[in-house]
This record gives sequence, structure tokens and C-alpha cells, in this order.
Amino acid sequence: MPRREISNFDGSEEKCGTIADSDSTDRFQYDSEDSDIIVPQLSAEWFWEEKNNKPKIWKYTQTPGIRAAIQDQLGGSKKELDFFNIIFDNVFWDNIVQETNRYAEKIKSHTHTRRIIDETWMPVDRNEIKIYFALCIIMAQVKKPKIQMNWSKRVIIETPIFQKCMPLRRFLQITRFLHFANNDATDNSDKLRKVTPVINYFNEKFKDVYVMEENIAIDESLMKFKGRMSCKQFNPSKRARFGIKFYKLCESASGYCYNFKIYSGNDKTNLEYSASETVVMELLQSILDKGHNLYIDNWYSSPKLFLTLVRNGTNVLGTVRCNRKNMPRDFGKAKLKKGDCIIRSCNGILAVKWKDRRDVHMLSTKHESAEMIAQNESHLSPILKPKCIIDYNMGMIGIGRQDQVLASFPIMRKFVKGYRKIFFYMCDMALLNSYILYNKNSMVKKQNYTEYRLRIAEGLLQTVPLQNYNRPEPLSNGDIPMRLQAQNWGHFPKHIDPTPLKKHPTRACKVCTKHKKRCETTWECKKCRVALHVPHCFERYHTVEDY
Repeated sequence: MPRREISNFDGSEEKCGTIADSDSTDRFQYDSEDSDIIVPQLSAEWFWEEKNNKPKIWKYTQTPGIRAAIQDQLGGSKKELDFFNIIFDNVFWDNIVQETNRYAEKIKSHTHTRRIIDETWMPVDRNEIKIYFALCIIMAQVKKPKIQMNWSKRVIIETPIFQKCMPLRRFLQITRFLHFANNDATDNSDKLRKVTPVINYFNEKFKDVYVMEENIAIDESLMKFKGRMSCKQFNPSKRARFGIKFYKLCESASGYCYNFKIYSGNDKTNLEYSASETVVMELLQSILDKGHNLYIDNWYSSPKLFLTLVRNGTNVLGTVRCNRKNMPRDFGKAKLKKGDCIIRSCNGILAVKWKDRRDVHMLSTKHESAEMIAQNESHLSPILKPKCIIDYNMGMIGIGRQDQVLASFPIMRKFVKGYRKIFFYMCDMALLNSYILYNKNSMVKKQNYTEYRLRIAEGLLQTVPLQNYNRPEPLSNGDIPMRLQAQNWGHFPKHIDPTPLKKHPTRACKVCTKHKKRCETTWECKKCRVALHVPHCFERYHTVEDY
């Protein structure tokens, strides 16, 4: 008979020589008081045996992909902006408009907080906030040391789109007053109260538009931030080191973020679980009993958590610390040579210790044994790894890919106020999610993330009416004093410049060519340098998107 090791939930241990085999399911009981989450009874015992596991593997029951209601809303659209609007709908923009205007009026009413730039403040609307957001996206792609340099007229660094869309002074005003929650109606005990509405909005929206595939992962990301904030973390293992910690539930293959939680100082909100176990159960609450395969790292993993998840219809695999409560005690003492592997099984959970450059400990509810798989078979000496290790590496790749993309294209730069940087980081996550949805639509042509972001910025600037800054209403009689402002932004027709061979040259009209009409003209737009008939084609080209 194989040797067994017994450890109780209260931490006590006892050893015996042989114990008769019994069905592991007899050691579990359902908690009748809570039908949503089933937890193991605390009187249950752990019998770790040196034999293959007999897992209960749950079958995935969902149909992954964009939800049917969202597909109907898209209606076969191939435009990037339509997928963007699925995540960033009018509810999102209207909340920012309302709270920004409220916050601006409050600041202006206090003499000690007022600044000279506040004197010309005018309330924002939805269109202006969208233009502001589009400029923020462009700033992330055309990076300059200072925000003011985007409005510079110096030839070697000039980016004319900023001057055409919004004055620098107005951009700085919106940045100063940008707000997301009513300060007078928030809970002062909530450290994230100023972005709580945005957190709730995105978490609900991410779930409403998409169903994840079978393989999912939970891990934490660190948003770089060195300012003053009570929930700021220091993690020497991360590249940023100082920042705000995000717990994310993502799809393994694509990196789509389905749910997230921001660390605010205390993760232990449930006495039944430790802090790490509480995070996992909160993120998974809406997708338990769906047959997902969950991948987690050693900060979250514990035998108790694995037992709870497998009883809630979720397969789980992850690395684990050997000193976790209820782990096999002999794992910590076992000395292995490189490539060696030992296993234990209990309650449908397989525990594996494998020696690579250092000891690796794994728990799995979906593997029977530590089946060794050859890696790098093209080499003379292929590396043998347990199958559970290979599956784990593939399952955790999604969050790593998401972090890499978010670090490369941050929408905004430094902020003194941490809640604003958190807001833009969440917008980065949402923008990436919309890109993933776009690429998952079979009717569209796949494109890279950089091109997608630029098309979103272009789409916003093309469809949103630009504000008429510094242009008052027309006077009743006489010339308008600001009539000459059109020389800075207007489009005017002119005859095509003559050439040595042709005194009155002609070119094909852009609008007529699109409609498959062969017709030439002597006119062109002075600013766009595009040949157009005057006046019909000229007006259509400058006012209609699909001219």
C-alpha cells in the first residue's frame, strides 16, 4: 500500500502506515446555506497519496465570443469606431461631462483654488470630451517630452492636427478639471471613490459584451505611479516597482480583460478565505460552474482554494508555495536532481514537485499524473517537462501579452493626482479590449494595435463636430469682426497650377472618380491639393465622410 500523509484544516498532522482507499468525493459536503459558493467543510482531512490523481474534469458549457445582442448592434459593421463605441458608449461620456462641469464650478467658486486659466472656462460637452480623448491617443503615438510641444509651430516638430482640433489653453483647462465622481456624494472611506463609477462601468461593460473562451487566467499588474496615494505598492520584482496594483481576470489566448479589481489597502473581506483566495473568488463570482480552466500563480494557489473551485465547477491549475497550509509536508524536505519529479494526490487534486534550475511546485485539478513531454525536439538533447507545467505556461501568456501592450502605448503621461492616472490606465485596458473584439469579428481584416488606435483617433475627429473656438455669434449688421479667422482653418478652391507643357492643366475629380465617372476639372482645394469640381464635388468632399 502507498504511504499517506494526513494534514487537517486546523494545521495539525498525523501519519500512519496504510489506510484503505476510499472515494475522495465522500470527504466533501455542500454548504446548504450558500448556493452560490460551495466551500469545503472545515472538518475535512487531507490524505496525500503517492499515486496518480483521479480528477473530476468539468466540461466547458459556454459559447465563447461577442454576445448576440452586441452582434445585432454592430449589424455586420467593419469600422473600428463601431467596436470602440461598444465599450465607450454615451453613458461613459455623459458621466465625464457632468462631473467635469460640476467640479469646475466648485473650483471656480473657491477663491483660494482659482487660477488665471479658470477665468475663460466654458462647460464641456460630449463632443469636446471625445476630441480631447482622440488627441490623447495621438499623443501616445507621437510622443514628445512636453504636452505643450504638440501645439508648437516649429517646423521640425510641428503636428498641425492639435492646433486644428483644440487650442492648447482649452486642452489644459479640460485636463485640470477632468473628473469622474461627485465628491459630495461619495463614501469617504473608499480610497478609490473618485474613480469608482468608472471602475463599476468598465467591469459591467466588459462582461456584457463578450463571453470568454475555456482557458482563463488571474494575475496582478502594476500601474507605474510614484505620487502620493495610500494604496500605492512597492514590488521589487516588477519593472515599475512603485505603483497601483490591478488584479485581472483575462482570457488566456487573447488577453481580453473580463474583470478587474484595484488593490485599496485590504483584500481580506471574507473571513472564510485568505486575502489571495478572496481576490480569486471575487473575480470569478460571475463565471463559476461554467467549466472554465483557470490558471493562477503561487500567490493565489492553495489546496483549500483548489478544493473550493473544483466544487464550484471550475478546473484550476497553478504554481504553489510548498509551505502553504495543507500541502504535502514531505515536498519541502524532498531533494531532487534536475529533471526529477514526484507527485501526490488527494481530493481530486494533483500536487507535483519538479526540479528545473530550482524546485517548481504545481497543483492541478485536471491532470492525472506528471506526464513528461519533450520540448525543443529539434535539439540533440530535448528537455523533458511535466505536461502540467507546459499547460500552465500557455495558460498564463494572455496577461503577460496585455501588460506588454499597455506599457508600450500609454494614453497619458504623468499625473500628480493618482486617480486620473488610474482612469487613463483603465481606458487603455478598455481600448485594448475593443481592439480584441474587432479582431475576433470574422468579417473584418486583422490589423495591428498601432494602426487600430490611429484609426480610432481619425474616426473620432472625422465624425465629431469640431468646436468653434473664439468665434462669437454673427452681428446683426455689417462685417463680422472675426471673419478673417477662416484663413487659418478654411478650405478654398483654386485653379490647378500651370505646367511648362500645359497652360490650363486638368486632373481627374476625386469625387467623380470614386463614383466611377471619368471627368476632369481645372479646380483643386488649396489646402488639400485634391482635384475637385466646383461647387458640388468640392462641398461634398469636405462635408460627407463617404463622399
